[in-house]
Amino acid sequence: MASLKKQMQAIAAPFDGIKWKNRTRLTDIRRDEVYDNIICRIGNSGIKWNGFPDEFLQSCNSMLIELAVNCGVAVVYKVPDEVSPTNGGLWTCTPVEWTGTKKNDGTSDHFITHGSDYAVTDEQLDDKYVIIKNDEYMSCEYDVTEWFSSMLSDTDKAQRALIRWSRMTPVARANSGIKASEIEEVLKKVYDGIPWAVISDDTKMITGQPMSRDDSTLRLTDESAIEKMHFLSEFHYELVRRLCNLYNMPFHTTAKSAQNLESEVHNTDIFSKALMPDRLATRKKAAEEMKTVFGWEITVDKGEIIKQEDEVIDSNVKEEINEGNDNNVSRETIEGGETND
Repeated sequence: MASLKKQMQAIAAPFDGIKWKNRTRLTDIRRDEVYDNIICRIGNSGIKWNGFPDEFLQSCNSMLIELAVNCGVAVVYKVPDEVSPTNGGLWTCTPVEWTGTKKNDGTSDHFITHGSDYAVTDEQLDDKYVIIKNDEYMSCEYDVTEWFSSMLSDTDKAQRALIRWSRMTPVARANSGIKASEIEEVLKKVYDGIPWAVISDDTKMITGQPMSRDDSTLRLTDESAIEKMHFLSEFHYELVRRLCNLYNMPFHTTAKSAQNLESEVHNTDIFSKALMPDRLATRKKAAEEMKTVFGWEITVDKGEIIKQEDEVIDSNVKEEINEGNDNNVSRETIEGGETND
């Protein structure tokens, strides 16, 4: 146990110098960034690249490709030695900025891309690159990420404020400093659960009549406000549901009734699958170009979590159709006058 304690102390040591003020600052200001990171990690797990050579994987991977492509359009290339002393000779994928005259499809014959310590143009890459579009519209996923992370962060802040301002914190009134000290002592005993007694022949002092409790107490908070917390919790869940429904991970509420039509039950499933085909198609096209340009045998497909979700969706649809066919047969039999007698 002593050895384990020393190990835990060694792990905790680097964090001991962090001030609580700094932790509060990180919580308040970087909350959006935390949600940005979570949303990106979840979203980028939806698509998986495979087959890259070891040379490529030494400096890049599937996740980094998705981070770049989600800007709208990105390029895979090897960094020229002359443009970067640090990254020269390494493979990477970075967002593209079109230069020159734009075509009707939003692209151009020329572009510039930036790394951590360099900028490089298409001419400097000597046609040894492959462009990857996020979709045919070259949509930026981070517009969606920013909106949802901001809303989730604001919801957390509202919940935090509600918790703070719904605490039961009565403020006792006193006519003098001596009286204030007495009341403070009494309140400490009440808070700690210590029995105490009041010696007085005046029963009104004990019963609170004619003076009520509110006459001698200030209430700066609203204890009943905490009852509204479930509305904020439901809104938080609703935001997560909306986000996942955009990216092939449909959420279903328990409010659905058994009488709903098949189209009503599965409309969320269908909607959630709307964006994935286009995003996957542009990546598969880029994978084919990598074979031509680099000689790589690359495959790109849906991530495991999306494949599992699609299996559930397809299974539910088939089950619903089969149940509907059975119901139609039964109805036709009944209408035809046939019975089992």
